[in-house]
Amino acid sequence: MGCAASQENSIATVSSSSNTTTTSTSNNSQKWAISRAPQGSHPINKNLTQVAAIHTSSMDSGSSTVQFPSPRGSLTTAVSSSSSGAQRKMSADSERSLHTRPLTDTAVIHKTQTSTMSTGAGDSPAYQAIERGSLYSLDYRVFIKGPQGIVSPWHDIPLFADKDKSIYNMVVEIPRWTNAKMEMATKEPFSPIKQDEKKGVARFVHNIFPHKGYIWNYGALPQTWEDPNHVVPDTGAKGDNDPIDVIEIGSKVAGRGAVLQVKVLGTLALIDEGETDWKLVAIDVNDENADQLNDISDVEKVYPGLLTATVEWFRNYKIPAGKPANEFAFNGDYKNRDYANKVIGETNEFWKALMKEASPALNTISHVPEAVHQATDEAVTAAVESTPEHGASAALPGDVDKWHFVQG
Repeated sequence: MGCAASQENSIATVSSSSNTTTTSTSNNSQKWAISRAPQGSHPINKNLTQVAAIHTSSMDSGSSTVQFPSPRGSLTTAVSSSSSGAQRKMSADSERSLHTRPLTDTAVIHKTQTSTMSTGAGDSPAYQAIERGSLYSLDYRVFIKGPQGIVSPWHDIPLFADKDKSIYNMVVEIPRWTNAKMEMATKEPFSPIKQDEKKGVARFVHNIFPHKGYIWNYGALPQTWEDPNHVVPDTGAKGDNDPIDVIEIGSKVAGRGAVLQVKVLGTLALIDEGETDWKLVAIDVNDENADQLNDISDVEKVYPGLLTATVEWFRNYKIPAGKPANEFAFNGDYKNRDYANKVIGETNEFWKALMKEASPALNTISHVPEAVHQATDEAVTAAVESTPEHGASAALPGDVDKWHFVQG
């Protein structure tokens, strides 16, 4: 089913009891030259185990059955601008708990058949989130550790958990109900998750009444890329130069860095500052309602109001920062599962082409055999040691819990 959203070209009215700051993504292009070197063991620091050579993976699609525990979290209670300091601290501590607690969980892959896209060749390989720096600061990074060392969540985690059943792996960047805008660092080696920034300040999304932060678990599909040189025929706009985004609408709050098995139900086509920015709608296959959700038309039956709220959220979330409302292709209607799977397939082909470029604008260091830029233990050591050890969280902004009311 679809839900319509009006396309707005002017800035809507927003009221709030606080001042707001314009924020957007700003990345400096970086080039990394990593040559192939002998594989060996290189200790990194006391917070990381010894790094060994990772088994190779392939860009050719394969299938494997993957099982992940679903991390749990708790709802962060919204606190008004008039709340006391103690209340604001309690809210901040709650959000920090929600962000950090699941990072110790391990997602275990139970391999049932040979897979040319597997990131590990042994029994029960696992992905683990390794935090570096201070949460809510610009030095914060989450590296992903595979069964034998650090991997790139963008390049080395396979797209498919089970290709025959169209079950995908999703890398969670932002847990539901949190405000810190996190993303895989596509210009850094091994693409760790980091906080987005604007003019040197860590970026947080505002709360648009009646919502608190992100209203779903938000992340991306690995081994996909929305090519900025390709004009999408159905939208008339080029790709946004990122892995394809996913919103996971299940019942549980996932941890940052978690790798979930998801079933894609459909997609929304956001036009963000003139670029096509697909927003896949998915459900964790281990969710209690997963069996009832097989296409976009099922969502309204199980989660009434969620699709409409999702369009409103994406349309309005930049307005408190002084930007115009976002627009959508297809008049804000959702496309179904078959359409979404075709979009995923296309972005996977764009990613494969990117991995073979000799001088890509983004960082493509990986363990994928077909990739031009191969990962080494020395590259892992350099990437991790370029970040500080994990420390105490930075202070949350004073207005992180405030509601903004949008009209028009």
